[in-house]
Amino acid sequence: MQVRNSLLFFSLVLTQALNAQVEILGLSFWESPTLQVYELQNHLSQEKSLLANVEPDSMGIFKVQLDLKAISTLQICNDQNCGLFYVQPKTRYLIELPQPAQTNTYTETQSDIELLFYKLDSNDINYQILGFEAWMDNYIADIYQLKDIRSNEFILKVLAFKAETAAVYGNEENPFLRDYIKYSVGLTIDNFSVVGGPSKEDKYNFYLQTDSVDYTQPKLVEYAKLFYKAYDAQLDQVLRQELELAFQTANSYALVACLQKDPSIYNQAWAEFVALQLILEREQTKRIPKTIALKMLLDLAQSGQQVAFKRASTHFYKEKSKLGPGQTLEGKLLTDLNLQLEKNQLVYLHYYIPGNQKCIAELAALKRLATRYNGKVQILTFYPAEQAWTNADNKAFEGAKWQKTALNASAILRSQLNWTGAPTYVLLDSQLKVLYLDALGPLPNARTQTIDLVLQQLLAQ
Repeated sequence: MQVRNSLLFFSLVLTQALNAQVEILGLSFWESPTLQVYELQNHLSQEKSLLANVEPDSMGIFKVQLDLKAISTLQICNDQNCGLFYVQPKTRYLIELPQPAQTNTYTETQSDIELLFYKLDSNDINYQILGFEAWMDNYIADIYQLKDIRSNEFILKVLAFKAETAAVYGNEENPFLRDYIKYSVGLTIDNFSVVGGPSKEDKYNFYLQTDSVDYTQPKLVEYAKLFYKAYDAQLDQVLRQELELAFQTANSYALVACLQKDPSIYNQAWAEFVALQLILEREQTKRIPKTIALKMLLDLAQSGQQVAFKRASTHFYKEKSKLGPGQTLEGKLLTDLNLQLEKNQLVYLHYYIPGNQKCIAELAALKRLATRYNGKVQILTFYPAEQAWTNADNKAFEGAKWQKTALNASAILRSQLNWTGAPTYVLLDSQLKVLYLDALGPLPNARTQTIDLVLQQLLAQ
């Protein structure tokens, strides 16, 4: 009944005047006091820009207004979940964040949740995308069984679908929707390996001869990543030798120039796209050392043709510079800060921002944790040197017997551990190997989990 009343309230609110470019009215079943709304502007890097923090009321209802002047990709997230959708200017959205499936397993990654829409206009971008995808999925399901047993008939039906898609959407004036559908077809219908299907040259000519790379279009980026996957193996022998020399000398400029000579790479913008993908692939598979990957990424970030590409390269450079699970923190970074490390203890790094009420509120639980795991877990607190320490901070730390130290904005430790918000925790083993880069805290999260869950498992081993 409460949910129905909430939805009724939503319907009444919908009659109000639309003052913002985009208005989102939501009903959240996520057990979280705060939600974050992000814009995803670059579908290569997947980097998110925070637009707003919202606090649902006691019934889970929230409202946010955003000034967005073009179709944008948004995510609504809490610590455990994220839901993705698209918004277009001067539109109001009524959405539900459904309750996720329950699990007792701790994970650092967020779960993707499918949002529910109410009163969605038939001209809205989400309505049209969902409608197209449902139509395409049903069509493929109906004809797929013909693929191997009657391939000629299968090809004819594929061509019929493409013709109908062109007839329905060929004159579409919305470039985002038009390209979304075009590359969705490329990723599915045109990606079947059958006799009579489009060749590599056909695909390149139709999908990848664009003057620039639209990093705001998710399906174009997804298609290009698939087309150019492990592309070094598709180069001719002469170009492959040039490519290997470019990697040996960590020369990203030579790499881009080499790729631009390939007949299936249209121009410099696309050569840079392929170069970035190859650097990431080779670093991931350990075909090049991280030091070479970082140098080449930094060069691309400085010399790239498109601003969006430079930002993506910078993002990957920063990501590859960070410590990840399984990597070891250099002990000198701690001892240089005059911190004393205890032997044979887990290390629980705590990032604290002076004056932050959430940080202050967690201190009591952190002190209890320190007592409970005394001699087994060592806590170290870090705080930004540029933030003024307050009386409330001094009071909160009364009785805290662990070490704490200030970090300058340029401190390597701060960037390696990606400390931006607080309170934040990192759990290391006794050899300073990263176990959890975004560890649970001493207070329960939305799943009622605390760091106790992890510590007990580790100490029992």
